[in-house]
Amino acid sequence: MTKARRFRKMQTLASIAIFFAVFASCLFWNNLDIQSVQLSHWGIKGNFPFLWNACLVLLSISIYINFHHYLSTHSRAFYKRFFYYSFLSISVALFFTGLITMDYDFHDYTAFYYFFAYPFFIFAYAHMNRKHLLYREWFIHNIFSILMILCPLVLIKFFPGMAIPESMHSFLVMGWNLWLLRL
Repeated sequence: MTKARRFRKMQTLASIAIFFAVFASCLFWNNLDIQSVQLSHWGIKGNFPFLWNACLVLLSISIYINFHHYLSTHSRAFYKRFFYYSFLSISVALFFTGLITMDYDFHDYTAFYYFFAYPFFIFAYAHMNRKHLLYREWFIHNIFSILMILCPLVLIKFFPGMAIPESMHSFLVMGWNLWLLRL
């Protein structure tokens, strides 16, 4: 295993572990009803607002590094430049979502872009490389992208707040990034 691959694995695993630790601490220590708020409320009304926002900033950097390394070492992927910029835009959106609180409308725009562009670009990556990816790899990219859209949309019908659908989306993003580590 090369040093770059080892670094990628360590930073991705550490970022995901930190995200789950911060998520669990915010879930249990904040007095906010998860069924009626957005996760971004933890960044302004929680007990540790700086911690939640810093976690989003760290995660945005980590998921870009993970995808960038995955794509740069993938010999069968095409349209690499397009997807470098696509996933960079997603990471920048998450970065600004964590950097700017809900007090500003710009936060809502970046969060919206992140939640809908992430599965879209995964699907676009699989579709545009369908002739070049292994079938299993193509299939898993498609499954993750479809689940990232459908699961939150289904959960929105059952919960008035956005925190549970956002959590489901975040867990699927973590799952996809862990799956990328295998390749």
